[in-house]
Amino acid sequence: MGVRFNASLFGGVGRALSSPHYRLYVSGHIANVFGWWGNRLGVGWLTWDLTGSAGLLGVVAFSGMIPVTLVAPVAGVLADRYGHRQIAILAGITGGTVTLALALLTLAGQMTVPILLVLSVLQGIGFGVEFPARQALIPQLCKPENVPAALAFNSTSFQVGTFLGPVLAGFLITHYGTGASILLFALTNYWMAFMVFMIRFRPAPKEQKEQPGFYRELQAGFQYIRDTPSLRLLFAVSFTTGLLLRPYTELLAGFADVVFGGGPAELAALTAAAGLGALTSGVFLAFRGRMDGLVAIMLAGAISGSIGLALFAAQTWLPLGIAILGFASLLLLTCHVGSYSLIQNATDGQMRGRVISISVSITIGGPALGALLIGWLAELVGLQWAVAASALTALAAILCLLPAIYRRRFEMEAV
Repeated sequence: MGVRFNASLFGGVGRALSSPHYRLYVSGHIANVFGWWGNRLGVGWLTWDLTGSAGLLGVVAFSGMIPVTLVAPVAGVLADRYGHRQIAILAGITGGTVTLALALLTLAGQMTVPILLVLSVLQGIGFGVEFPARQALIPQLCKPENVPAALAFNSTSFQVGTFLGPVLAGFLITHYGTGASILLFALTNYWMAFMVFMIRFRPAPKEQKEQPGFYRELQAGFQYIRDTPSLRLLFAVSFTTGLLLRPYTELLAGFADVVFGGGPAELAALTAAAGLGALTSGVFLAFRGRMDGLVAIMLAGAISGSIGLALFAAQTWLPLGIAILGFASLLLLTCHVGSYSLIQNATDGQMRGRVISISVSITIGGPALGALLIGWLAELVGLQWAVAASALTALAAILCLLPAIYRRRFEMEAV
């Protein structure tokens, strides 16, 4: 007798996991999260071993991140034109092969800084193509009312990886070298592609009409967001929080040292508090698993999270700073996952790849640009004042958007 999955035991996430297609996706996604951390820490240690330069650590990280921001909108056109599943599989295999080359060269002791930079750029391009296409699959794998739970579960599994992934990566680096940690990501890329390949479903038939040129399709994605008021407002929230609030994670090392007078132990405590808050938020949204009321939750998270981050910036006593940061992180992730779920829900299936790819560009590029701007401001006025100013600016922007968003809440939440 086969084992039946009892969805009622797990709330919204149980309903999402009742879909066999989504369960296949999840089995690939969770493994890929651990591989991602293996690559992130492995490349960091590799860069340090090769150069001993903190500046080059930033250069290598930047070289892997910026291609995602630039390539993702173009990748969205490819996914909408040729199929989300097909593009996710091809890009996953390609990204896995690039990472495999990186791992094997490292294990063989043949890695150099120029090769590392080139392969990091290629990794970023592969991820920028694969991730939006894969994310655009989710609404096709489970019922519309279960999409928020599915997206929240993805976020929750990533936060679990924040705790456990570095442990696994550290073990591999310590016992087998950085190449082994990077190799883990290559293998999980192939596994993710295989799981997507195993998902056999019939996508909704596309309207038979003449395809415009590639540039026109790319332009159509931006025009679609501009001409859809709900999406325009949701992207404004996503950009505001990405630029002004979420960069705080890149600045925690400065808080640990300059503000709290500590070192690695204090940084670890702050990072763990932020991770625990984000994990709690993800679990809540995954088990809640409903679209109705999500606009109010998103707005509450953005407003309260902005205030919480400003309060954190004002602290000089570490225990209180840790507590406030945990709550602020919980609220900010609630806003991030809420806005992302609502963007997925408000997007027409024919445009989903392009819209999600633009969202990914903002998700990756916003915090990168924000960290640069806030870091520059911190050089002028101090770290605490800079983070507090960015948080209060975000609060003012969200309050300006609030009336328009609330008027369209039913349109955003409609399934």
